[in-house]
Formats: sequence, structure tokens, C-alpha cells
Amino acid sequence: MGDLEKTTKIKRGNLLMSNLKEQIYLYSISTDGFYNEEENAIHNRLMRCYVCRNRLKKYEVNVERRMRFISEHINELKKELDELLEENEDMRILREDAFKDTNKISQFMSTLTRTLELEDKETTKDIVIVRAYHYKVLENLIHKGFVNEDGEHFKYFASSAGMIRNKKSVFIKKSVMEDETFHNRIWCGIDKERINNKKFEDKEGNEEYGININKMNAYLALCMTSSIPFKDFDIDRAIVVKDFETVLKNQTVDYIDEKTFKPERKHNKSITINHLDGAGIMLPEVREKSLQFRMPHFKGLLIPFPFDDFITDKMRKDDVTVTDIYGEEWDIIAQDIQYIFTESQFKLAKYYNNWGEYKSAFKKGCEFVICKEEESKFPDKPTNYQMLQTLDDMSAKELKILAKKTNKDIAETGQSKEVMTRILGVNKEEDDKNEFQKALTIYPELLNDQHSKEAVRNTRDSLYKDAKAGRLLLEGSKRTFIAPDLYAFCECLFEGIDEPVGLLKNGEVSCQLYDNKKTLDVLRSPHLYKEHAIRENVRNTNTRKWFDTNCIYTSIHDPISKVLMFDVDGDEAHIISNSTYTYIAKRNMEGIVPLDYDLPTAKKEKISEESIYNSLIAAYSKNIGEVSNSISKIFNLPHNKIDLDTVKQLCFINNAIIDYAKTLWMPEVPEEVKARINELTEGKLPHFFIHAKDKTEDQVEPLIHNEIFDTMPEKDQQIYLEHITTVNKLEYIIKKKRIHFSKVVDDFDYRFLMKKKKVKKKDQQVINKYNEINRAKKTFIRKQMELQDVNNKTRLNVYDEIRKALLEINNDEDTVVDMLIEYVYTEKPDSKKSTLWKSFGDVLFRNLEENLGSEAWICEDCECMFRKVTKNKVVCDKCKKKRDREEDRKRKIMSRNKLRTENGKTA
Repeated sequence: MGDLEKTTKIKRGNLLMSNLKEQIYLYSISTDGFYNEEENAIHNRLMRCYVCRNRLKKYEVNVERRMRFISEHINELKKELDELLEENEDMRILREDAFKDTNKISQFMSTLTRTLELEDKETTKDIVIVRAYHYKVLENLIHKGFVNEDGEHFKYFASSAGMIRNKKSVFIKKSVMEDETFHNRIWCGIDKERINNKKFEDKEGNEEYGININKMNAYLALCMTSSIPFKDFDIDRAIVVKDFETVLKNQTVDYIDEKTFKPERKHNKSITINHLDGAGIMLPEVREKSLQFRMPHFKGLLIPFPFDDFITDKMRKDDVTVTDIYGEEWDIIAQDIQYIFTESQFKLAKYYNNWGEYKSAFKKGCEFVICKEEESKFPDKPTNYQMLQTLDDMSAKELKILAKKTNKDIAETGQSKEVMTRILGVNKEEDDKNEFQKALTIYPELLNDQHSKEAVRNTRDSLYKDAKAGRLLLEGSKRTFIAPDLYAFCECLFEGIDEPVGLLKNGEVSCQLYDNKKTLDVLRSPHLYKEHAIRENVRNTNTRKWFDTNCIYTSIHDPISKVLMFDVDGDEAHIISNSTYTYIAKRNMEGIVPLDYDLPTAKKEKISEESIYNSLIAAYSKNIGEVSNSISKIFNLPHNKIDLDTVKQLCFINNAIIDYAKTLWMPEVPEEVKARINELTEGKLPHFFIHAKDKTEDQVEPLIHNEIFDTMPEKDQQIYLEHITTVNKLEYIIKKKRIHFSKVVDDFDYRFLMKKKKVKKKDQQVINKYNEINRAKKTFIRKQMELQDVNNKTRLNVYDEIRKALLEINNDEDTVVDMLIEYVYTEKPDSKKSTLWKSFGDVLFRNLEENLGSEAWICEDCECMFRKVTKNKVVCDKCKKKRDREEDRKRKIMSRNKLRTENGKTA
């Protein structure tokens, strides 16, 4: 591929992913939105009682009698409501008053939104997310669906794994789901009847029909993943082959039997590993970066690998034939195969008769979409408390070394341009920046704006809080996709080698972000047990040729996937190269081997309303967070009381809970194991959970207050630090002083953000409306953030509503923005401007880009950049004032001298 063509593909790729920002709005409604009039009346009385009880909790005296009365009344109302819900068998009606702005959430564009032909910023009522608080109502909704007040019928559609954890379900208008286009694009040629009629045999030889219900839920929900269509995908250039498995012999593991629960060290154990579990390959000519993708009933990671070169250069053959999962043969070169998927990526492969059947169905409007692409920039990523608490023998001296960069960043906030722009997100991938971060990138003078200074203060405070919670920034700490040794995969697939060698030995990884022979600690979240994979990085001629992405490639001879419990469907590794950290981690991993246990496979059953409801309710009953917190309690006991066997048992329980939504199986924990777990976890949460999980002082184990610690003699401080746990040490190691801003960039000229050079006439109605809704927005923001996960690119509906309200007064967007800019920068220069940036950030950034290109001028006096608003202006406003003062001073001197001269002549 030529350089020009290569550059074009890279630019096109960046442009594609930059479109991953468009969002629609929909409603997330609790089951109380389906109450009838009588039920809703009781519900409203209950809510008022809860408010009253919460107010009483703030008082410490003379409230016991009132609290008892209110609690009794609450119980009576709950009983009355439960009886009404139990009796009501009618189809539920979604009340129109449930469609309120505080229930409105945003969702990025996906295959589902594109199927419904929804536009950016459009609000839809065709999709409704239901939050299950009353299971009796949910049961009714799943069995019968519901109607809105217009009589339109909605049916249950799906729930992703994340939705199941949060007790959410997706309902879609029945007329939409029955539309042929919807069925073609979402179901891709199969239906519930075909799935229910598919026969299987379990391990005992018993017949099974259908599918695992919650797996089917998750597969259907793939169409809701935030994504961008990849128009160049050609399914005729794709095949699906069997997964690549090998057996690692003579492995040492700690095996946990489901009955005894006793961890037992086993040697010479054989472990079967699917090295391409969720991964496939594509030619680099198609895409030069690894990408997470979705298409109907498919998900996983595609990694660029020149398998055509492997055939022609390494094997020295003109072509090679491979057999797909259905037994059909394919000539890789002659048939121009560009994508090789694996069976683990094709979730419903067994429900199709052959690959041709799927391809024919796919061509009826289905999408191949990109959800996430390998990054180009790799800024350092912070650790988390789990990665530190498992290094339980770390000394205070070692931790201070690890915290040095973080402390430096906190101290230099306000003093260093590099630190301030970095913590505000300027070094992110361009596609991941919001408009304010983009503006800072091209115009760092924005740091002198009060809005930026406020953002810096808030970010510095978060940095300080996060650091005390274990988020330390270590140089050379990166996150990237995990990939298998694809060379070994091709040796097996194309050369038929059952036990290929590959390019990496046991204990080796390859990542081009690091130098050859660099010692790395490869980690992954969640990190529960001692899961530090200390490996040596290999970069040589072969790895540079065949592993040409920023992924971290792992060896097929290494049980690293058992240590870190990862798949390769898009899982990311957190890689730490800091020598102090890797030295400590290596020390802590002495004698530690991978955990091993057996979890049952998921059972299949026919899809029905009853099976869907039962599967969801069963999955709702488990909570992963409780087990994770118990593990943290154990790792934060005194060093000599940490019981690793109990941690191993909790990891087994945790992974059974994770799989429970699919398997509906939990091990029976022996009573003595329960007693031991309770004994070790009966205390409060670790103190640093104040910072990590926003817990209160009374919810965590106590530590000496900072004020007292600072007055202690240094020797006593050191003794105390060595007696508290690793992450708790950060309470005293992380320091924060009062922030002082130095002038690190030139002066900021707000007029660069405006379309026109001056505002001729101010519309006070626009200003008044802006102030009114700016004051009222907090409640809406809080409620909308409670209903959804929010990241840097999430656009809350409240800001679109603010924009819409202002443009209803004056529909000239540029005029409105210019008025607001002049108002907030001249009349309220110290005000927060987040509403302005989040409502009109795209306009501000566009103006800034255009003005920097055409009207930027360098001041003749101070050499700062300013917007030239008049033809003769050659200095910035600040220097103009200085010049005016100097001219005024000179005039006064001349005037005085002239007066003295005249007085002298008179005399």
C-alpha cells in the first residue's frame, strides 16, 4: 500500500470514529409509571412518607415516636399497594405523565436507532426502558406488554448484561418490531420459532431445545451498542473458522472443588485454552487498527494481520484452502478472503444451516458496525485501588516513590501549562474530546479564563480525591487491547500444525508501546485476587513484522488468560512498566499460581414470556459488589491476618455470580467457609472507601485524622504508616496545598469565540431566559445522571433543551451565542460557563477555529494573540490600556510643563 493511500485510510478511519457522538433521547421509566389511578395515589402517599422520614433522620432528639409512626404507616401503605398490584391482571397503561424531562436519557447512535431511522438529538417514544422496582408489574409487562395512552402496543425486546445488572429492560412498539425491515436487520434471517425448535444434547445426553434465555437477551441487545456503520465491509470476503485451542500441560494451579471449597495446589494439570475466544483477523488493507465490532449475532475484536503474506511469503504458496465451521472449503487468495471470523464470535452459528444462509440474510439490510477502535494516542493511565491493595507488603517509602508523579501534578496545578492542559483532557484522542477540550488544544490561552480556572480547581480536587483512593499516575502506564499470538493461529489454520510454536514463549508478551526486554506488569480490571502477570516484552524483527498494532500480544504457551481471566473480544490490559511497581509486584507474586474451578455451562430452554421473566428475576437476585467489597476488607486487614485461601473462595463465588445470569447456578457454600468469610469481613469498609466509593466516616474503619498525623514526630509517623494497609497509606502520602495560578499562557481574548466582532444590540429576553434556566438546571442534571452512565462524550438532554429554549426566542444561532458570550465575559466575567459550553460548544469551537485562521493578530507590545476587530488595531486590549495610560501620562506632563512655562512668562 502506498503512503498516500495509507494516509487516506487513516484519515478516513479517524473521520469515521469521530461520528461516534451523535445521540438520540428516549425515556427510562420506573414500573410506577404503569400504576393505575388508585395504585398511583397510594404510591404518591408513600413517597411523601419517605420524604418526611428522611427529614426526621436529620434530627437527633425527640423523633423516635414520630419515626415509629411513619415507619408503621409506610409498611401499611406498602402492604396495601402490594395487594392492589397482585390483584391487577389488566394490561398496563403507560401514563403520559411518565414522559417527563427528568426521565429522559441519551443514547448514542446504534443499529437499533438507525433501523428506526432516528436522527441526531431526536426524542423517541418508540423505545422505552423500564426500570423494575415492582416485579409483579414487570411480570405483567413481559407477559402482556403495555399500551400508551394513544392505545399503541409495546412488547418486551431485550436486556443487555449491563441492563440486567441494573434491572432494566427494553420495550419497543409492537408495530415497529413486526416491521419487515426491523426483523431483517435485527434477527438476520432467523426467528424465535427456529431457535425454539433447535435440538441439542447436554453433557448427560438429555435433549434440550432453544437457547439460554439471558444469553439470547444479551445477543439481541448487541444492536443497541453505540456504533458507526462500516460501509466498506463485504461479507462475501468473510468466512468463519473453528476456534484455536491448545492444551497447556504440566501447569500448577490452585483448584477449588465446588463441594469442599478447599483450595488445593495441583501440579501437572492440563488446561485447555481458547486463544481466540472472541477474536478474529482481517487484512491490514481493510483496516490498520484493531476494532471492536458488532453485526447480527456476532461480536468481538478484529485484529489486522497479513495472513495473505503468511501464505505467500512464509509458506511460499500461491494459495491455501481452509474449512469453515459448516464444513465448506475456501481458497483464501483466489476468493479474496479479507476477514476470518472465529466460531466464538458467531453467537448463533448453530441456528444457521450454512454460512451462505447467513450471508443471504445479512444482505437484506444488516450492518457491520464499529464500536471501538484501537487508539492512536496512549496517555498514561492511573492505577486503581484493587491493583494496589493486592501488593499488601508495600512499604511507605515504596509508595511515596509511586505517588511522586501524582503529588507533583497536584502541586503544579495552576503553575504548569502542561499539567493543567493534561488534567483537563487535551491529550486525549481527538474523537474523545468535548468542544471545550478541543478549544483548549488549539487555543491554550483559554486557561486564563475563569471558567478554565474553575475547571482546573475542580479537576485538581478530583485528582487529589482519586489519588487517595489509589488512582496513581505512573509514567509508562497504558491501556490497550489484548490480542493472542496470531502467527501461531495461522500456523494452525493454514499449515495444519496442531501444536504451533508461534512467536512468543511462555512468560513473554509483545507490545510496540514498550522497548524490547522491558519488564511489564500486565493487569486487568476487575482485579480481585493477586493478578499481576509479570512478563518480558519482546520486540524483534519477527514481532515488528507480524504484530503491527498497539495491542499487547500474549503467548499461546502462557496461562496468562487464566491469571487475568480475560477473553480477547475487546478486553483491555492495563500495563505498568514502572520498575519500582514491577519489582514490588514480582515480590508479591512469589508462590502465587492461577486459580482453577469448574463452572457449569448455561442451560437451554425455549423462548417464552415465562422463561424470559424467570431468567431476569433470577439474575436480579445476585450482587457482584458485595463480594468485591468483602475481598477488599480482607486485603485491608493487618498483613498477618490476610487469608488468601478465603480470597480464592470469594473469587470463585464472584465468578459464579457473574455467570449466574446465564447458568442460574450457584455453588453451595459450606457452613465453615461462610463462618470464616463472616469472621474476616465483619468489620467496616476500608477507610479509603471515603474517597473511592463516597462512603461516610461511620461506614469505614477509622484512621488518625490528618491534622493529628501532621503533629506527630516523624519517627512515629513512619511507624504508623507501616502499620496501616497499602492504599490507606495514601491518606497521608498524598498532599494538597492551596492552588495559586501563575501566568503560563498569554492573555485570553473572548472575542475569538464570537462569530461577529461586536454585538450591535443585546436581546434582554435571551439573557433573562439564559439566567433562569441556568439556575434551574441542577435538578434536571442530577436526575438524568442517576438514570444513565455518563462519560466525556455523553450529551445530557437538559443542554439541548436550554439551546432549544433560547433559539425559540431568537432563531439566529450566531446572534444568540454572540450575545451570551459578550454577556458572560463582560457583565459576569467570574461566572461559571459550563452551561454555555455544553449547550453551544460546537458553535464556540467553530467560531474559534475560523477566527484563529483569519483574524488572529500578534500584539506588537506583549506578543500575545488577540482578535483584530478593527483595521488599525495592532495591540491587545491590555496593552492598549497600557498605551492609553502612558499617552495620558505624557499628556498630563506636557500640560503641566506648558502651564509652568506660561506661568513663568507671566511672572
